[in-house]
Amino acid sequence: MMFTDGEGRLQPAWAFVLSALIAFVAFVACGYFAAAFAGDHVLRFEAIFRSSLAGGLLAAYSWLLTVGNHIESHRIAAQGLPLAPGWRRQFWAGCGLGFILVTIAVSAVGLLGVLKFQATPNSHNLLRAVLVLWVLLVGSLAEELMFRGYPFQRLVEAIGSGGAILVFSALFGLVHLMNPGASFWGLFNTVAIGVVLSVAYLRTGALWLPWGIHFAWNAALGVVFGLPVSGIRLFNIVIRTTATGSHWLTGGTYGLEASLPGAVVVLLGLVAVWCAPLRRLVDPATVFSSAGIAEGISPDAASGAPQPPQLGL
Repeated sequence: MMFTDGEGRLQPAWAFVLSALIAFVAFVACGYFAAAFAGDHVLRFEAIFRSSLAGGLLAAYSWLLTVGNHIESHRIAAQGLPLAPGWRRQFWAGCGLGFILVTIAVSAVGLLGVLKFQATPNSHNLLRAVLVLWVLLVGSLAEELMFRGYPFQRLVEAIGSGGAILVFSALFGLVHLMNPGASFWGLFNTVAIGVVLSVAYLRTGALWLPWGIHFAWNAALGVVFGLPVSGIRLFNIVIRTTATGSHWLTGGTYGLEASLPGAVVVLLGLVAVWCAPLRRLVDPATVFSSAGIAEGISPDAASGAPQPPQLGL
């Protein structure tokens, strides 16, 4: 079986397998690394673990792009993070969408059930909340790199966007089964969230929009509204909220992501990223070539490298 193509580049299917293995090794290694330095401090562990995982994945996939795909420059851009015009707009649009979706779902729980808020806004907790926001920011980046970054991109090349969405959304849901209070509905909604984030990547050719959605969803749930984030209460630093009502309404100990309101807003999110007039960002690693720019050739024709994947379900 051929591992490389005629130009010596790693075949997409094998690139996917190798990158998935790298993600697993990085996850385990960063966990041991964080545990060695954090001791019994859970928040410190999360900060070290998630930061080192995001940095480690960026470095490892940059190496893989070099040796496996022969990309010598713009390797961060090639992973889905091009600093092309519009990248900030897409990130903040994702943050806005994630926050709005969570706000709608929490409002439904408040109208049909009972929400009890307990706030402890002292200086110590406010500083810890800033650290929590950092943890959520780099943690969501690490998950996007694993589930919508290099491995996802190579699987799209190997089997098409529809198959890649199914595979990675299922994996995204399955890894969350290890979380406290995990249930079938939590799994279903988390898989659906994975679909939304995958479509957001495919529509823009970049991770900025899904990263923004992912980060704001978790930050709104955990920091702003004080509710569990996929069953985890660690992020309820300043505000801690108890939701009372039917399990279908509150999601139980897993939280909003295992509830009917959660499912409804995920569907709304899918409609939004599917129908919104989104712009595909230019990836300098695959679209531009130095010769093409120097000669004034249009971006789409400047490079013979594969173009960013198109959405085709």
